[in-house]
Amino acid sequence: MSRIFTKSFEVRWDDTDFNGHLRNTRYLEYAGTARMHHLMSAGWDVRMLRKTGFAPIVLSEQIDYRREVYLAERVEVSCEMVGLSADGSRWRMRHVISREDGAEAAVAHCLSAWLDVETRRIAPPPAGLREAMEAARGDDCAVIGSQR
Repeated sequence: MSRIFTKSFEVRWDDTDFNGHLRNTRYLEYAGTARMHHLMSAGWDVRMLRKTGFAPIVLSEQIDYRREVYLAERVEVSCEMVGLSADGSRWRMRHVISREDGAEAAVAHCLSAWLDVETRRIAPPPAGLREAMEAARGDDCAVIGSQR
């Protein structure tokens, strides 16, 4: 059973577009912030990542929009691991962005990897960081290849 991390956001006026709803880029920004808060909740803040010499990088993002979200509404963004390479160097995370009424506003998938900042290469993360990623493993998490 996975432990799905969630982060709440309130839609601010500068998060909206000309049509008055949450602008498309903000969905992915919320997802990225939720991913960082997931790591921070497991003790892996920016200082700790710098100390170990690892940084998360995004390889690709894909999003499906389902329903509109408007100014001053609250959304909840989940983080659930749906793919992890055998060595833990790459992972795919699903983010469900839900409105206050529980309806799915969007679903985003992000393929990411761990960058060894010294070698500038994708590499397996240190043990504690690997466990933090494993903790977000969803019931449908698949083993993904070491390449895209």
